[in-house]
Amino acid sequence: MFTFSALTVDDCSKVLALEEAVILTLENHDFLRHNTPEMWQRCLQPPHAALGAWEGQRLVALAVLYCPEPGEPDHLAQYLPDPALRQLPSANYKICMVHPDGRGHGLQQLLGQKLEVEAKQRGCRLLCATAAPQNLASTHSLEKLGYKLSHTMEKYGALRGLYWKRV
Repeated sequence: MFTFSALTVDDCSKVLALEEAVILTLENHDFLRHNTPEMWQRCLQPPHAALGAWEGQRLVALAVLYCPEPGEPDHLAQYLPDPALRQLPSANYKICMVHPDGRGHGLQQLLGQKLEVEAKQRGCRLLCATAAPQNLASTHSLEKLGYKLSHTMEKYGALRGLYWKRV
């Protein structure tokens, strides 16, 4: 039913359309902020990895493995209280979005698992993610994938839970 493939900058317009469709259907628009086309272009090229789930020619879901530089504000591992975890090679499970028409098929879990494999192949030993505490779909998805909540913090202009997972 769904096929999976790496996304590139050539897919940026489809990514923006998916983001818009997802945001429009959220009960709480604070759960997901609009990202700039420049941010998406950055996420859709190395060293980052983006994976899409397709239903025919239609992008129905995506997830991004973001590989920040040390010290970059988006390097989430630096905010973990455990110094041993902060030293591990890490990346961020930056975002996962599923179009309303694609929900109920476990795509968040599948994309998260596939990105984990990619992270391991790249030498990552730790993945970090954030989610709004009231966004139960995201927090439950992260917990099902084995992420642990470290703490809540102000990030991306809102209160977010910081999650981590050894891979």
